[in-house]
Amino acid sequence: MAQSVSNDALWEKLSEVDKKLEKFSEMQKSSNLRDEQAIIKPDFQKEKDEIVSKLEKYIQGLGTHCDSHFKVIHKDIEQLEKDTEGVYKILSYMSSILKEPAEQPAIKSDDKKSFLNFKLFKLRKSSLLIAILSLLVFILTLFCMKQQNDYALLMNEYYKKGIELTR
Repeated sequence: MAQSVSNDALWEKLSEVDKKLEKFSEMQKSSNLRDEQAIIKPDFQKEKDEIVSKLEKYIQGLGTHCDSHFKVIHKDIEQLEKDTEGVYKILSYMSSILKEPAEQPAIKSDDKKSFLNFKLFKLRKSSLLIAILSLLVFILTLFCMKQQNDYALLMNEYYKKGIELTR
């Protein structure tokens, strides 16, 4: 029975061997990686230079493409500045017009020429002109009404004469 070994002891030995094998494989992998990296480095340098040169070409192409867009955008910005400057001038002019009512009493004092000064009252020249024109319209209306009345009387007279002649 000395030859019989328990299952637990066998599993312990297997696990120890497994651990040793794992350590050994890890050491081999790390040394292989170092060797491979040392071997691969020069190859990657050539590819890296190739990639960098291609990227530089693409960046230059993109730069010229972006430059044309930048020029267009710059022109648009200049036009926008001109437009806003024009709008600002218009708004400043409008605000000066809106501020003028405070200045208008000074201007109204210059309008003294538009008044006729009598001893008892002042009369605007435009009011006097309107009154004269309305008086003329009234006289013309009366004249037209008188003409119409005279015409109606004459027609009535001719009508009566026409009736008397036919009898």
